[in-house]
Amino acid sequence: MIKYQLVCDGEHEFEGWFGDSTAFKQQSGSGMLQCPVCGSADVRRALMAPNLASPKTRAKAGNTMPPAPDASPSGADGSNQDMPAGAGTTRLGPTRPGLAHPGSAPPGTVPGSPSRGPVAGLSPDAARKMAALVTEMRSLQTKIQKECRDVGDQFAEEARKIHYGEAEAEGIYGQATPEEREALDEEGIAIVEMPWLPKDN
Repeated sequence: MIKYQLVCDGEHEFEGWFGDSTAFKQQSGSGMLQCPVCGSADVRRALMAPNLASPKTRAKAGNTMPPAPDASPSGADGSNQDMPAGAGTTRLGPTRPGLAHPGSAPPGTVPGSPSRGPVAGLSPDAARKMAALVTEMRSLQTKIQKECRDVGDQFAEEARKIHYGEAEAEGIYGQATPEEREALDEEGIAIVEMPWLPKDN
């Protein structure tokens, strides 16, 4: 998965997650991407600061990172998109409150939304694609929960221990504050931020 900072023609900034850069181009070109603030389909990538690591931390990261978990097919073409390997996964909480398991809401609605009413500009096809994305995210979330250790709010501390060889390399997930995530990035500790969906009711 790759995270892009996006901006619409109304200069509203937001982030989007994609299987790869090709998936972003396909969704952008087809008009599937819309600004969550104003609904504009004129969306482009915003300028982002690169994540740079020194040769020493890249070499060490290559030796201590657990294998990337397999993801369910996430491309529109059904191709298998693997999540990048990292020292852990940061659970950030849902980015859109109320998302639940797809299939529980009629077409043209956001699955699990409290009102289950239509979302402006969301076609039945887009609703099906959103439901498929939610299914894939739930599958990945379940895989992370089964194969990695939940370290809760001790994520930054545990990621450092693994990175500096003070603890055995393993997959971990938990919560980190924006300040902790920034500090980990400055230390060259690779993490993957992932929106965490609430439990399906």
